[in-house]
Amino acid sequence: MDRIKTKLKFTKSTVSGSWVGFISINTKTGKIKGVREDAEEPKCVCIASRELEAVIEPDVLYDVQMIPMTNNRRGFIVVAAEPHAFEAKITSTVVKNAIYKVEVKFGNKTIIYDPMDGERFSIRTISGVIKQLAKRKDIKNLLLVIEDFRKAANIVLTVFQNDGHYVPTNKVYKTAKA
Repeated sequence: MDRIKTKLKFTKSTVSGSWVGFISINTKTGKIKGVREDAEEPKCVCIASRELEAVIEPDVLYDVQMIPMTNNRRGFIVVAAEPHAFEAKITSTVVKNAIYKVEVKFGNKTIIYDPMDGERFSIRTISGVIKQLAKRKDIKNLLLVIEDFRKAANIVLTVFQNDGHYVPTNKVYKTAKA
């Protein structure tokens, strides 16, 4: 029996309590793609197997392998699921006395470090952004991305300070010296 591969996000079913996702099959090309439950196109349900229920988390994109249900039911059983990991791209933007930013982009998500205009601790401080990044399961080479971000953010912060802006010491992220 061939396994079908695609990407899915799971939600907890209110009826059965199982993790379910939905796919749509293009009738012309046969291409399968994950869709939301409220999508207008015809869709099939994908139910996570009992072995996977303990490891599935909501709103995480998974690379899945699934097999068709038996008894001619329109649906699939997910037999393997692994979080999808995106390549992250780090960009720094500095415009003197106007913009000081470092952006980490992966998938369709962007995490921003902005020491000048960041409204929350998690955006205005390097350690706040690192805490956000550390929680992510969908970034390839996460430790390397965090280290590259830290280097880029420290460079932007140094330029920010050299341009005459005040930065409280609790907003500076220091690395441990070996």
